[in-house]
Amino acid sequence: MANTIELFKKNAPELLDKIYKAESTTSDFDINGALVQAGKNANEIIVPVLDMDGLGDYDRNSGYIDGDVSLTNETKKFNYERGRKLKTDTIDNEETGGVILGNLSAEFLRTKVIPEVDAVRYATYASIPGISKSEGTYETAEAVYKAIAKAWDDMTNDEVPEENRYLRITSTLYGMIRDMDTYKSKDLLGKFAGIKVVPQARFQTAIELLSGKDSEGERKGGFRKVKSTYEITKDTAIDTAKTYYTKNGETYTEVTNPVVGSIATYYEKVEGSKDINFMIIHKPALLQYTKHNKMKLFTPDQDQDGDNYKWLYRLYGLNEYYNNKVAGIYLSNKA
Repeated sequence: MANTIELFKKNAPELLDKIYKAESTTSDFDINGALVQAGKNANEIIVPVLDMDGLGDYDRNSGYIDGDVSLTNETKKFNYERGRKLKTDTIDNEETGGVILGNLSAEFLRTKVIPEVDAVRYATYASIPGISKSEGTYETAEAVYKAIAKAWDDMTNDEVPEENRYLRITSTLYGMIRDMDTYKSKDLLGKFAGIKVVPQARFQTAIELLSGKDSEGERKGGFRKVKSTYEITKDTAIDTAKTYYTKNGETYTEVTNPVVGSIATYYEKVEGSKDINFMIIHKPALLQYTKHNKMKLFTPDQDQDGDNYKWLYRLYGLNEYYNNKVAGIYLSNKA
C-alpha cells in the first residue's frame, strides 16, 4: 500500500488537472496565471486593464492629435473558497483491495467538486449587472435556433468580437438544434469557439452553498437551488412596475389593484433559482482564476485520532469579470 500512496502523492496534481479540464464545462474560461500578480493582501490579485483614446480629426498642417494609451491595474478579491476532509478506515480500504484509496480522489472531483465549481461560476456570471438577457421556454428546434441567432446578433451589435465566443447549453436544447441538421443550424453552431452541454442541476441563475456542518443541518455539503421567498415591501408609494402580494397563512396572492393605504401589508417576491437555457460567453470578458487546488493524503500512521486514511482538499480562486466587457456575456433562462 505504501507504493500506492507514494504514487498518489506524485501523480495527484496532474490527475486533478486532467479530470478538471475533461469534466468541467467552465475550464475553457480560465485565464493565464502569467497575466495576474499578487495584490497587497493575500486574498486579492491585480489584473491589467488596457484603454486608449479613439480617433480625432487629422489636420493637414499640424498633423495628428495626441492620444493616450493607459494600462491600469484592477484589484479583484478572491471570492470562492471551499474545502473538505474525508476519511476512511484502513481496514475498510484493505478489505476492498485498495479500491477506496485508488478511486476516492477522482470520484470526489468528478461528482462533488466539479459540479459545484461549474454551478458557482454560472450563477455568478448570470447575476452580473448589465449583461444581456432573455427569458423563455423553447418548444421547437426553430425557436432554439432563433433565440441563439438573436443572441449572437445582439452581441455583434454590441461590438463583442466574434472570435472566442463559447456556447453553453442544456442537452435538451442542444439536441433540438443539432437534430435540425440544416445548413443554417450548422452554420450558427460552427461560429462558436467551443460548445459544451451543461447538466441542468449546475446550470442555474442562483445557488446556495451548503456549509457541510452538522450544527447547521448541512452535513452533506455541496450546493442547492435557491427557493423563492417573500419579503414585506419597503415601499411607501405604489411602484407600478412591481407586483405586490398579500399573505394569508402560508399563501401569497397577487394584488390586482394595489392601493397606497394598504402598502404596509404588501409583500414582494424575491426570485430564487431559474433554469438557464443557454449562455454565450466571450472568454476575454471573464476573470476566472484558480490560485489553489490541492488534495493531500495522510496515512493511518499519521492519524493521531484513529486508524484512517485522510484526504484534505482545498479550492481557492476567483470567478469575476472585466467591468468594461459585460456585453460579452449573454444569458437565456426560463421565466
